[in-house]
Amino acid sequence: MITPDELKSLIELKREGPTLDYKQDLNLEQEMQKAEFVKDVLALANSGYPSYIVMGMKEITKDDSKTWDPISITKSYSQVQLNQILQYRTDPPLSIEYAEIEQNGIKHGIVKILGENPPYLVMLKDKFGNLQKGTVFLRNIDMNEGARRADVDQMYNKVDTRLSHIVKEKKIVDDSTEIDIEFVLTNIGRMSATFVRVSCQFNNILRLVKPTGAWRDISYLRNNVPSIQLDVDVVHLDEQFHVNGAIIQIAKDVKQVDSLVRLYAAGMRPKKGDYVIDIK
Repeated sequence: MITPDELKSLIELKREGPTLDYKQDLNLEQEMQKAEFVKDVLALANSGYPSYIVMGMKEITKDDSKTWDPISITKSYSQVQLNQILQYRTDPPLSIEYAEIEQNGIKHGIVKILGENPPYLVMLKDKFGNLQKGTVFLRNIDMNEGARRADVDQMYNKVDTRLSHIVKEKKIVDDSTEIDIEFVLTNIGRMSATFVRVSCQFNNILRLVKPTGAWRDISYLRNNVPSIQLDVDVVHLDEQFHVNGAIIQIAKDVKQVDSLVRLYAAGMRPKKGDYVIDIK
């Protein structure tokens, strides 16, 4: 869920970038305007980071410098409407979060794009030629452009981060076992991994007692299935980075925890798959 604090921090930046696009309004009445929206979303999604489009920001140019001032939006949409525009137009499928929030008496619209599985391609050609099937759009500072082969190669050839774990402690609690798990991130690529995000969904535990260290509880994003997530700024080359994890409660007779792990980093093909935690 997009929060007022999240919007406030984006407004206060007053500058666009690879993960942030400002617009005064979002106009989607015409097909060409819808195609531009799809292009904007794809370019931001291909950054590999959480990205945003903030509406209700007016561009101000003075002395060859550019800034942005808040101004109320005049167009109103729903999350369903925006995702219907994206439907069938992206490969892999991509959906966004959308909210309209008032800050200091000014109404803003905010699109949040997680972009968890780049590269995202155009799936359907539009009749005006603004979208060509198979195109990969990237955001170059504050502009969208089609990717070159070298751009796509660069996404995947240099970074490779792996996840492992250590069972730090086990103790009996009533008719169950409480397990303290520590995860380890290892970078075996050719350069430092940046903007690393790891999530772990536990599928056969009694409950998540608590995340530990910098991990946070994201069960509410996984239909209340116990889940944790971690964001790490950098994992250096050949580094084994111990990142704590979680304390979980399992039934006494359980010998392994079945989980689903998602692992992302800038410049690395996202990984998603089953992950088994052996309880020894």
